[in-house]
Amino acid sequence: MVVRCALAFLLFTSMASTQSSEDPAVVYARRVIVGERTYRPTAGYVPDSQTAVAIATAVLIPIYGKATIDAEKPWHTGLKGGVWTVVGTFNGKGCGGEAMVQIDKKSAAIIFVGHTM
Repeated sequence: MVVRCALAFLLFTSMASTQSSEDPAVVYARRVIVGERTYRPTAGYVPDSQTAVAIATAVLIPIYGKATIDAEKPWHTGLKGGVWTVVGTFNGKGCGGEAMVQIDKKSAAIIFVGHTM
């Protein structure tokens, strides 16, 4: 019985501390967003290759590491059917291969992430 009460207390306090430590600005934004219409750029959230590369590298760095991704510059981009394809350059550094990311131009959703060998 004591063990159950202790576990319940620990569960309750961990939930309470998680909820109370949230950033007030985030809590406020969630309240404001409810029922609002989002801004949708006419050219999509990823209007150009520079934006596509910025998003791709932001996704790739936590996966493969900054040094690996920085070594794959320059980046090659192409837009087909509303999807940006971003490909790194094999510069003879590391084990080989190139990172590849596909991003939806309209929504900025990540469609594919991979690395060749």
